[in-house]
Amino acid sequence: MSKKVIGLVSTFAPGDSWPQETIDRVAATHEVVKAALKEMGYEVKDAGNVNRTMEDMVKAGKELRYMGIQALVLYVGTWTYANCAAALVREAGVPVVIWADAGAGTCGLVGGAIARGGMDEFGFHANLVYGPFEDAATREKCRVYLDAACAVSSMKGEKLGLGGGTCMGMVTAVCDPNVVREKFGVEIETFEQMEIIARAEKIDDDEAEKFYKWIEENFGGIVTTKEAMMKQIKLYLAMKQFCRENNLSFVSTKCLPEMANQYTSFCLCHSMMGDCEDAFGKKERMVFGCEADINAALTMELLHHLQEGPVMFTDLSQYDYKDRVLTTCNCGSQPTDFARDKKEVIWEREGVHEHYWKYGGTCPQYVTKEGRVTMARLNRKQGEYEMLIVPANAVYFDREKLRETIWERPHAYFELLCDKETFFDEVRSNHIHVIYGEYEKELKEICSILGIRAVCLEAGK
Repeated sequence: MSKKVIGLVSTFAPGDSWPQETIDRVAATHEVVKAALKEMGYEVKDAGNVNRTMEDMVKAGKELRYMGIQALVLYVGTWTYANCAAALVREAGVPVVIWADAGAGTCGLVGGAIARGGMDEFGFHANLVYGPFEDAATREKCRVYLDAACAVSSMKGEKLGLGGGTCMGMVTAVCDPNVVREKFGVEIETFEQMEIIARAEKIDDDEAEKFYKWIEENFGGIVTTKEAMMKQIKLYLAMKQFCRENNLSFVSTKCLPEMANQYTSFCLCHSMMGDCEDAFGKKERMVFGCEADINAALTMELLHHLQEGPVMFTDLSQYDYKDRVLTTCNCGSQPTDFARDKKEVIWEREGVHEHYWKYGGTCPQYVTKEGRVTMARLNRKQGEYEMLIVPANAVYFDREKLRETIWERPHAYFELLCDKETFFDEVRSNHIHVIYGEYEKELKEICSILGIRAVCLEAGK
């Protein structure tokens, strides 16, 4: 995962009456802020030492936009002009964090407050951070805002490849592509699944055989037929090729029921796309949604841009009142990086038994490793987006527990850290999406940037 790119501008009010010591202090503190941001792990694009006039700020905003920044930090050293600050952000075109100087006698808060108010006046997304630059709590607040802004900005200009049409009546999975363009800045590029099948049929047998042997050597076993695995492998290699040639950023395919009936499912493809390595070595993860679920893919891509780990697409299966866990299992797949170890992953036969399978299929059967997770899902109510955000712990069980649901499928078990009845009240889809770590604050900020209602279920409530 490449570093998040932050623009930095330092400012205070224009005019010739300021004492030299103020000019020198703000210029020196600019370097302190820059160093702090680098220590926080960001790549910093600098627009010069101090920018004060309207002309300076417009020029700096244009330059930073050209540099490809994903968020902007505006260091305010003392009193400043809100119209100049707003002009900067208008040109930069990204969310801004106003970091006001908290040093004694600097009057950083007065400048930061007016700058933030000016942003709100024009509808620019801005947050005010006030605290020492070396303070851990202040830095953490700044980091949450910046990481959320970078996730939103990273999606702008991306292409979602959508294969097939609406899947099995899932109205919660579809939406107007123009809404997606306007809200997320994402272009939806549709394709026919038949094209992937046609490409798969042209994949060299030797290449697929090498991939098959890699799976034999690195995973826990193969139960399904070799014919089914070879079809699945070729489908994955064809999809990788298609995504590369069409510059797709992430993908969602309909799959069921026709892929099972006519060829095989995308289950191995889904799994491998979301992993950080395959038979050819280390690679970039790519979000892969099932059942042509646009809202799933959008949720997952936001989660992907927040952190480096895998992103899960899974189905809400049942609540286990005996063990007090939410049982989830996708109909076919999820990244194998969610397993404790690759050797725990068994490539079982297909996990959807109600369909006719022409060649058979496979599922990466395993139980998700334990750890703190954040669950999320973009939903819509009467055309308006909202995001469900849920804190939970992934809980590990022995493989035999899978017999309580559907044996072949990958499973994840979650201890909800919020009230389960509140969770049931807010569920709007059969699908939910998961990453390891605590990201509730970042997701709430993402919702704020996008103008989406955050339905954040708090831990312990």
